[in-house]
Amino acid sequence: MKYVGVYYRVSTDKQDLASQRVAIEEWFDSLESTQKPKSIREFKDEGISGAKVSRPALQEMLDCAYARKLDTIVVYRLDRLSRNAAHAIRMILNLDAVGVEFVSVTQPILNLQGENPFRQTMLAAFAELAQLERESIKQRVVSGLRAARKRGVRLGRPSKMSDETIHEILRLRKKNWTMREIAAELNLSPATVSRMLAKG
Repeated sequence: MKYVGVYYRVSTDKQDLASQRVAIEEWFDSLESTQKPKSIREFKDEGISGAKVSRPALQEMLDCAYARKLDTIVVYRLDRLSRNAAHAIRMILNLDAVGVEFVSVTQPILNLQGENPFRQTMLAAFAELAQLERESIKQRVVSGLRAARKRGVRLGRPSKMSDETIHEILRLRKKNWTMREIAAELNLSPATVSRMLAKG
């Protein structure tokens, strides 16, 4: 843990970041001198609901993480990252895939640091939950397509793609799925997904 990004979020203007900041600063203070980071960068979204996927500070932090400018992300608790647990887990798995660790200072069981002996178990559990979410989405898409066919909606080439499929592409993209992931999930080509997103 050398280059840390700390993410703060409050849902309303009436709340403040003080309680989150105090808990996080105390956590940093509790670290051994050899564990303390070289740099800490703060990212704050104020007055924004955790249910909203698109948040300026969150996206900036993720961009820094994927660019390897951060090696650890610290939050007060998981719901600061996202109110949707499945979305938060997918985010954490994507970060882990690029070598970025995750720390929730009030939920140490969720911490995915190298020294956590349960790290691999947690990653496996998170991956299983993400897979269950994908299967659930796939079933909803199949059901939606079946219902569309019963209503006489013509499915086929991208220009005649059902509203349900287009809606699902846009929804998954808002959840930070890559175009390749969406294409694999919906049995489409990445080029088709890209065209649909450009139109959306």
